[in-house]
Amino acid sequence: MAALLELFACALCARQLELPVTLLCGHTLCARHVEQDGQLRLAPCPLSTCASISSSPNIPSTSRVTYIPAPPEDAAPAPLASIDLHTDVTVSKVAALVRRRATIAPTNPHTSGDSTDAESESDVRPSTPPIIQRPRKRRRRQQPSEELRTHFDKEFTSELTCEICLLLFYKPLTTPCQHTFCAKCLQRSLDHSTQCPLCRHDLAGYAYNLHQPCNKVILSVLLRAFPDSYGERGRQVEQEERDARLDTPIFVCQLTFPGMPTLLHVFEPRYRLMLRRCLESPTPAFGMVMPSRPTQFGSGNDFGTMLEIRSVKMLPDGRSMVETWGTHRFRILERGILDGYMVGRVERIDDYPDTHTGPESETSAPLPAPVPAPHILTADLGAPPLPAALPPPPDQPDVLLHICHAFLDQLRQGAAPWVVTRLSHTYGPMPADAAHFSFWMAMLLPIDEYEKAKMLPIRSARLRLRLVVYWIEQLNSNWWFTNGCVIA
Repeated sequence: MAALLELFACALCARQLELPVTLLCGHTLCARHVEQDGQLRLAPCPLSTCASISSSPNIPSTSRVTYIPAPPEDAAPAPLASIDLHTDVTVSKVAALVRRRATIAPTNPHTSGDSTDAESESDVRPSTPPIIQRPRKRRRRQQPSEELRTHFDKEFTSELTCEICLLLFYKPLTTPCQHTFCAKCLQRSLDHSTQCPLCRHDLAGYAYNLHQPCNKVILSVLLRAFPDSYGERGRQVEQEERDARLDTPIFVCQLTFPGMPTLLHVFEPRYRLMLRRCLESPTPAFGMVMPSRPTQFGSGNDFGTMLEIRSVKMLPDGRSMVETWGTHRFRILERGILDGYMVGRVERIDDYPDTHTGPESETSAPLPAPVPAPHILTADLGAPPLPAALPPPPDQPDVLLHICHAFLDQLRQGAAPWVVTRLSHTYGPMPADAAHFSFWMAMLLPIDEYEKAKMLPIRSARLRLRLVVYWIEQLNSNWWFTNGCVIA
């Protein structure tokens, strides 16, 4: 017990903790050393050796992600008038339990549990003649029984159990309202609600989606009392996180292509968790697929684009702005759900070596057959009847590129200024190679996004350009487009 009692010493005055309060830096002090203004977040740690709080997740050193933490909020948090600000709940209960256990410890370690009153009194008064007496029951005040020891172990373990996962604390984190949880459990909880899971105090002003220091007192107790169990608990958590990164995380959101930037606003709890796991991965990336059509039944599209995370800007409430870059296409072979978001086993899709005389079957899916314009355009607007199919586009790559460039000139000359600005900035500069140019050109066309998604399985830049030229001819054949009505 003495080894545990010394852990409950104030980090400032070195005395036994009285009304312990845990600061955001992880140090636990007596309440008299902490500013009692009802706003614990603003109370600085009085220890001169206290290090600054880290505000970055565990991003690998090899990662190239630019991480921008959330700026500090100007507004002060709500006062903690309705709760006991002066007491760290877990530290207080564990300290009281250890002190109570120490008071019933044996005062004479040489006294056995089977000793009699005669033996005890003979040690105290050796000159007294021996008197024959009946043996009595063992003295509970001399040595705690096995029942008391079992009861203490049960209470001790219960107080060091997280109220969210109901397991032993791992990296215990104490909130300003003085409740303690596992760091990962608290992060997951605050993804769904900014309130404390126990007392419902608002924690919106505290960046617990980041990595805050652990409660040093509770961590020391765990390492002293349960070193093996704590190590096993850590290996279990790390294994769960490792398994979560084995399958490719997939963001079901919108259409994107390789070689193009994509800016995302991440606010859903499931995707906040996915983003944290991606940032802690050696390769911070995830897949992006379009959702199913409203009238389509099934698990979603099978083709998407892998996005590499370039930068993450955190917001005070836990949301984030994420800049990504499309690297390559993929096909989903198997899919499942992990903690609310989609994961899958994917196969990378690359273009075949494209020769002009190559076979028409250079796709992992057939090239869409020509269809009337109303089936692919975003709006019909009373267009006149068209033939069942337009003449097939030319097959020479140079001719296909020339048609695309001519269409771009047509847009720049006849479109509104904001359309020209969008062409120049939204999707980045015009790519020089035909492979990326086909995707870039498709994103500019004012047609249905699900129609554009037909580009993803095609493994030939020439065939993709043929499809783009076909869409251009469809647009040019409609009066609403040729008269200057551009939908973009």
